Amino acid sequence: MKTKAVFFLLLYLCLTACTADRNTYKVGVSQCAGGPWREKVNREMLAAQHLYEHDVKVDIADSNDDTQLQIKQIDSLANAGIDLLIVAPNEAAPIADAIARVRQKGIPVVFFDRKATTEDYTAFIGGNNVQAGQTAANYALSLLKPVEGRAKVLEITATMTTSPAQERHEGFSKVMQQHPETGYECVHGEWATESARRIMQQKIAAGTLPDIVFCHSDFMAMGAYMALKKAGLQGRVKIIGIDGRLDEGVAYVQKGYISATYAYPTHGEEIIRLALDILTGQPYQRDNYLPSLMVTPDNADTFAMNIKELDKQNEELITIHDKLENYYGLYNTQHKMLIASLVSILLLIIGALLTWRAAKQTRKAHRQMVRLNEEQTRFYTNASHQLKTPLTLIAGPVRQLLDSQKFKGEEQSLLEIVGRNIEQLESVTSRVLNFQKKENATVSDETASLRQDAATDATLQEARLAVMKQEDTEELPTILIVDDNADLRYYLRTLLSDRFYVLEAPDGQLGLKITRELVPDIVVSDVMMPVMNGLEFCKQLKADAVTSHIPVILLTARDTEAQQMEGYEHGADAYLTKPFSPDLLISRIYNLVKSRQQLRSLFEAENLSGGLKVEGGGETPQAQELSSFNPPPSTLHQKESSTLRKISSQDKLFADQLKEAIKKNMGNPSLKMDELGEEIGLSRVQLYRKVKALTGLSPVELLRQMRLQRGYTLLTTTTKTVNEIAYEVGFGTPGYFSKCFKQQFGKYPMEVRV
Repeated sequence: MKTKAVFFLLLYLCLTACTADRNTYKVGVSQCAGGPWREKVNREMLAAQHLYEHDVKVDIADSNDDTQLQIKQIDSLANAGIDLLIVAPNEAAPIADAIARVRQKGIPVVFFDRKATTEDYTAFIGGNNVQAGQTAANYALSLLKPVEGRAKVLEITATMTTSPAQERHEGFSKVMQQHPETGYECVHGEWATESARRIMQQKIAAGTLPDIVFCHSDFMAMGAYMALKKAGLQGRVKIIGIDGRLDEGVAYVQKGYISATYAYPTHGEEIIRLALDILTGQPYQRDNYLPSLMVTPDNADTFAMNIKELDKQNEELITIHDKLENYYGLYNTQHKMLIASLVSILLLIIGALLTWRAAKQTRKAHRQMVRLNEEQTRFYTNASHQLKTPLTLIAGPVRQLLDSQKFKGEEQSLLEIVGRNIEQLESVTSRVLNFQKKENATVSDETASLRQDAATDATLQEARLAVMKQEDTEELPTILIVDDNADLRYYLRTLLSDRFYVLEAPDGQLGLKITRELVPDIVVSDVMMPVMNGLEFCKQLKADAVTSHIPVILLTARDTEAQQMEGYEHGADAYLTKPFSPDLLISRIYNLVKSRQQLRSLFEAENLSGGLKVEGGGETPQAQELSSFNPPPSTLHQKESSTLRKISSQDKLFADQLKEAIKKNMGNPSLKMDELGEEIGLSRVQLYRKVKALTGLSPVELLRQMRLQRGYTLLTTTTKTVNEIAYEVGFGTPGYFSKCFKQQFGKYPMEVRV
């Protein structure tokens, strides 16, 4: 125990000393729409991921002017484990409830460019839209000074359910209302070029052409210009826009299409800086307004040159970011290799210590075994003297019955078994009394071993063919009897053959081979056997992920409480001492099979979150008989039930490996069970019987149910089409997917989505 404690302490120190990864925050971004201006913001935020002390992983979702889609995207980002949410609301009011749900999860929310109708947010960053409207109004008034008479100013707003339109209108109208000498008119439009063009065409047709037009965006301003150009009136009206994009507003000013544009700032790197200040507990302001200016014919060229230089630097930052991602990937790989090397060295050191300790304990155990053998020899020598009289009284009547030839068939076979075992008992007693030389026993053991080796391959092949046939019919549960006494195996076969399909093995080693390859439903094993005893056989069976679920009953003459506890410590599920009652043995077998069926329900419940919860089909008559059988209560039954309350770690490990293998290969419509078994190191028979025992389903049925469950999840959490989901989860055709989905959930896929 001390050696193990030192090992785990060294391993912990090694791992904690070698895991100095940089802190990375996950930031979700919900964009209300696309377009050049927002694409520029996105690029700037992506470029800023590695600019600061802490790394940021930015995940951007674009709702394309769809408010309901943006609400779903916000909920999805919040459920994906983000540390902070950045939002540009498509509409101010409808988005408020989604923001409230995010805040209830304790996630900070930063509005940029726009706000929602809620005060429950962490911070705002973006241009000052009220100031933008005021600046545009003052510039419009400066253009009106040379105009004689009452000048007309027209404001074409964007969609008034959005906060930028509301605030830009507020700033522009406030300034214009302070100059009543100017004829000011406001017409509400939308965030679209066509909207402004239509309004301007109406003004031209009505003969109410304004002197100045203020539009809430550059593309709306371009719509007004297109209407004027079509009517041959370009140059007659001065047009002011907002955004100041290099390839839109600034270019329009340079070409003379519009008179000015307000350069609405992007500054994606400032957005990320604010997010990091919030996440790392640094001081920050709740409302952060980014400065800007009017772009006019006087400064358009200089402004354009500066913007080009900034865009170039931004592209370089993105390139640097990509290289950093590759660097961190290489660094993490080397980091893991270093940890693996250190752990390997520690394991070698601990292994050497454990080997030395095991050798020391082996020598000590050998000395103790010698003493015990001497004591046992004395004990059995004394006890054997007391066997002669009852043995004589048993042997005589049995031989007399055999000589009478009164019994036929199975009764005669059972009587012959009794006769042979009496002869064996007489021989053993004689050897104990006379201390027959050890060499004779050794020669006898070697001869028996040769006979056993010759029969091993034939026995395994016979069992393999029998169980493969049994797999196709599934009429009876399979039981394996492991005992070196052929007569006892025959006797147990006569007891169980009408209820179980019976397999046999003469020792633990061959029993382990048969169990691993053919995976029976239950095992009955002797303890004292050549080659491999029953305790070691049970221990190895329970340690193997393929066979760990199989109940084991041990049969032995070792009847002390300490010896029984030793059996349970090696993983036995029940323990019967010889001679045993046939009814008691059958009761134990039924009890364990029934408990295994109950454990299947527990296994399914504990694996519900992992996708292995299944609904089994109908039971065979034999299974129904087992489930209805209620054996009498006993102290030993209570011990057995305590060993079945928990699912073994090996079964959980197998379930995890199976789930990962299915998830990995789920998209392969031509996946074969041989390939799935090979993925987790099992043969087709092993995979079939292990999965059947734990879930009640065949691997094919389990794979189909997991595919359908994954399809259900994708239908309810993504916007992918039914066809896309069908192919993604491994169905060859969408029609077959829909049919199976209906059978499993009672609805067609499109009914679930609706």
